[in-house]
Amino acid sequence: MAIKLDLEDIDLKDRKILYELDVDSRQSNAEIARKVGLSKQVVGFRIKRLVKEGLISWFYSIIDISKLGFTIHKNFLRLQDVDKEKETELIAFLKNHPHVVWVASCDGKYDLAFGTWAKDMAFLDKTLAELDHQFGVYISERQIAPIIRGEYFFRDYLIPEKEPSALRKSFFGAVPTPIEMDAQDWKILTTLANHARITTVELGVQLKMSADAVSKRIQKLQAAGVIRHYNIVPNETVYPYLHYKILMGLKNLSEKREKELMEYCRVQPNMVYIVKALGPWEFEIDMEVESAQQLREIMMDLKTKFKDIIKDYSSLHIYQVHKYNFCPSEQKN
Repeated sequence: MAIKLDLEDIDLKDRKILYELDVDSRQSNAEIARKVGLSKQVVGFRIKRLVKEGLISWFYSIIDISKLGFTIHKNFLRLQDVDKEKETELIAFLKNHPHVVWVASCDGKYDLAFGTWAKDMAFLDKTLAELDHQFGVYISERQIAPIIRGEYFFRDYLIPEKEPSALRKSFFGAVPTPIEMDAQDWKILTTLANHARITTVELGVQLKMSADAVSKRIQKLQAAGVIRHYNIVPNETVYPYLHYKILMGLKNLSEKREKELMEYCRVQPNMVYIVKALGPWEFEIDMEVESAQQLREIMMDLKTKFKDIIKDYSSLHIYQVHKYNFCPSEQKN
């Protein structure tokens, strides 16, 4: 069983390396070394150790799924009459389902959360029908929130007293605008999805292409906005910070106040991801904090500054992410 690390277990150099990997996990060890003041050999050793200790689950490519012709739908489940064995079976079903992109166990209003990609509503209905057929009797409540836009922020909290980072263009939308991609482009994308640090040489060997050809295709995918960025996915069972997802219902929301809310989230160092959604809540905020007390302090400040537009909210403690791969498993016909 994984053991959660204490904050003292990660020194400042490790934090700086984690931060640089979050800024761009495809950076070379030499590039990171120049920024953190270590040799590239020591950086390589430390990254291997962070992976070996299970601190990092994936080096992840942020993909704008709308450029592939798909939309994402979040699902939140409250379970009933389920034992550990049946819950493990349900999680395995979701992890192995080709249309599920994210699965997480949580405490709070819901027990399990997952995301699905879909070509259209009929496609989504078919995926959910498969779930209901096998596990419907164990689901007491389900809420679905189609994502309008998701946006990632840098993990500024890793470096004490750091100024807020500039807004990174790491997001995905909900208006399908597929671009033209061939089979080789698709293979590169699906490989990079959860292996962002794989080299172009390694990719070339897999795909029987030159490293230069692979590099040009990656650059094309980036220029087209398919690949937005490369970052890390921490392992919540080991990572010394607590991961919370805040589901917010809003009221009287003007365009001005929405922009102010998003800017507040950007400059708050512990907020790492926001989602604008449809459904029972309009806004999701993911944050990583040192303690439940820090969460309460941030939420008190948020509620005070935006009391005119916050109707209600629920907090979920995400204690384990089982799957994180927002790249669809197939091309849209």
